Amino acid sequence: MGKKQIVVRPEESLDPKEVYSKKIINNRHLLKNDFYEKELCKLEIELVKFQNWVKKTKQKIVIIMEGRDGAGKGGTIRALTTHLNPRGCRVVALPKPSEEEKTEWYFKRYISTLPTGGEIVFFDRSWYNRAGVEKVMGFCTQDEYREFIYQVSNLEQMLVASGTMIFKYFLNVSREEQKRRIERRKDDPLRMWKLSPIDAKSLNLWDDYTEAFEKMFSRTHTPFCPWVIVDSNDKKRARLNLARDLLSKVDYEDKDQNSVCLLADPNIVHLYSQQSSFIKKNKNFKIFKDDKKDAKDDKSKDSKKDDKDDKK
Repeated sequence: MGKKQIVVRPEESLDPKEVYSKKIINNRHLLKNDFYEKELCKLEIELVKFQNWVKKTKQKIVIIMEGRDGAGKGGTIRALTTHLNPRGCRVVALPKPSEEEKTEWYFKRYISTLPTGGEIVFFDRSWYNRAGVEKVMGFCTQDEYREFIYQVSNLEQMLVASGTMIFKYFLNVSREEQKRRIERRKDDPLRMWKLSPIDAKSLNLWDDYTEAFEKMFSRTHTPFCPWVIVDSNDKKRARLNLARDLLSKVDYEDKDQNSVCLLADPNIVHLYSQQSSFIKKNKNFKIFKDDKKDAKDDKSKDSKKDDKDDKK
């Protein structure tokens, strides 16, 4: 008889002393390096198989990594792409638009970076910059923001209909952990390049970003292109479970669920539509409000607020 498919996550079946360190963040023990490296290696092998399938079948894959400053987007992308062939895998991290680009249709410069057949593209921040940083920092007008909200889901639906697979992940950290990571960048010469004026300001704009993200999710979480929320207070847990979630959603050739666990931990990774039940079980997760209001009412209130801002 062949091996049975893994149906229990190794962190739940092994001795906790083999899996977790003594360090705690947000009431959770961090993963040990040895356990993390072992599990990541298994997932990296599956990611290579995934890429081979993408190339062979000419698939077009878009993986969007959004999140608060310091959430670990870049590190997660590096962990997932370390052993992928760079000829068929790109990372897109666009700088701020030029004066000429500001006069063009907002999505134009993103569309030019989309994958061709057989290619995987990771977006380290994406077109959703407009619904997050640009809205909070005032880098776009209310009209530009509204236009984005009206158009983005239609654009994604067209891309999916034309054969592009889109995966949207939002990496989230607690307020305390975000502050610790951003403060560390000031003193660490190897991380100093990550520090930007926007990072410093984001520490004082937590509530503004929370409100912006809540609106972004409620308006752009669709059946054909859903948002997946990832708790990245422990970067290692986030990377393993995000990779598990991604690989579990694609039926690529030679998938080996007998040797590697592809069951994402629902305490780390969950759909935005499952947010309410998730919050009840995880009281420390506070990015969203506990009582979600009706999306229609929220849009109406936001519209009135935007009109007020325009008058100002």
